[in-house]
Amino acid sequence: MKKIILILFLFFLLYACYIIYNLTEDKNKSITLIGDNIANNPYINNIENISVNNDFINKDYHINDLLNIIKYNQELDIDNKTESIHQILKKSDIVILSIGMNDLYYKLNDNTKEIYTYLNSMINNYELIIKEISRYDYKQVYILGYYNITNNNNDIFTYINYKLSSIAKNYNYTFIDTNKILNNKQEYYKKETNFNLNNKGYYQIFNILVENLKKS
Repeated sequence: MKKIILILFLFFLLYACYIIYNLTEDKNKSITLIGDNIANNPYINNIENISVNNDFINKDYHINDLLNIIKYNQELDIDNKTESIHQILKKSDIVILSIGMNDLYYKLNDNTKEIYTYLNSMINNYELIIKEISRYDYKQVYILGYYNITNNNNDIFTYINYKLSSIAKNYNYTFIDTNKILNNKQEYYKKETNFNLNNKGYYQIFNILVENLKKS
């Protein structure tokens, strides 16, 4: 009888701890956006119960820029407080990453000579970024793919997105195939000759992210 009472007591004690934990647990999620402006989706700020950090977003970032920032743990002065990118990543529940659009379109606008050697170099350095950020535990990491603003060079985009999605899968991260919704859709770009998105374009990506965020 004493054993039964003891077991019941322990059961109710554990149950009480569970209730207290759920009542006191911070329900807010921290989302960190890193990379180029494609990751800097303005609609994310409208999601309830999240805090968004975009301190390491820059429209001019290339892959090597972001790699060096993370590799050497760059610091920024934010609200009179010094914080490094690794400190930010460590506190993040969710990371949304986009990088390499500048690299890719620089090459496409220059020439496509030895393009696949160039793409492989891009992807190798991209994987180094992913390896750096993978040292921390997140609820989810979303990696945004590359999209084509014309109907040319589709094989190039198919190739690099396949490579990137394979890396994401190896790390159990979620690859977002932006090319499926933004490919040659001029109504989603600020200018027909540039990959920068307008609000309609950002909203298309946001819809996909929201569906995935509901599962995380």
